[in-house]
Amino acid sequence: MKIWRIWMFAAIISLLAAPAAMAADSRPLTKPPKGEEWKPLFDGKTLAGWHTKVRPDAHNLMSWAAVNGVLVNIPPAGEDLHGIDLVSDVELGSHELYIEFMVPQGSNSGVYIIGQYEIQVLDSFENKKPAKIDCGGIYDKIAPSVFASLPPGYWQCFHAIFHKAIVKDGKVIQKPRITVYYNGKNVIDNVEIEGVTGAALKNEVVETGPTYLQGNHGMVLFRNIYYKPFE
Repeated sequence: MKIWRIWMFAAIISLLAAPAAMAADSRPLTKPPKGEEWKPLFDGKTLAGWHTKVRPDAHNLMSWAAVNGVLVNIPPAGEDLHGIDLVSDVELGSHELYIEFMVPQGSNSGVYIIGQYEIQVLDSFENKKPAKIDCGGIYDKIAPSVFASLPPGYWQCFHAIFHKAIVKDGKVIQKPRITVYYNGKNVIDNVEIEGVTGAALKNEVVETGPTYLQGNHGMVLFRNIYYKPFE
């Protein structure tokens, strides 16, 4: 009788937990998502909804523009001249993100989840055994488990599913977790992230923050940027 009750209790708990587990879509996206639950971060026409990480000046030049549905970053050429990182006005917690990108040969950028965790954007086509600094990984923390890069100059995509950290009284109760599909391949599967990555907006684990796009390393193009929050 006691065994039956334990089994029933476990079954009820699993059913109650099912909606939370299913809140994030586990199917990889390789094209822009459809449905009212998905919201655009980029309107395809302007930089509305975005701001620069730092104020442009004589050394940090505005390098972003919206051109025919594409968000283009072209850093300036010249000594002591830099492009600028672009930060969304929208702040998110647990969410899914879909984004398409193109990098020229040798170029480098990054997509920061809640401003803290960089999904590396890099021309990694020659690196058949990806490392922690290669495209699709969490920079210098989690390497992609499989090779998924296309040659430079091709449109590629990330579909990330991010579960936010839980922080109480300044203490991290639960670490953030992330799944990344890169061109439809599962390269990171629900892995905890230890600490923040370099150039994070804050040097601490937080629960919410904006999406930010790295613009001070190399030329990069983005398009079809969508997010879907979940609990």
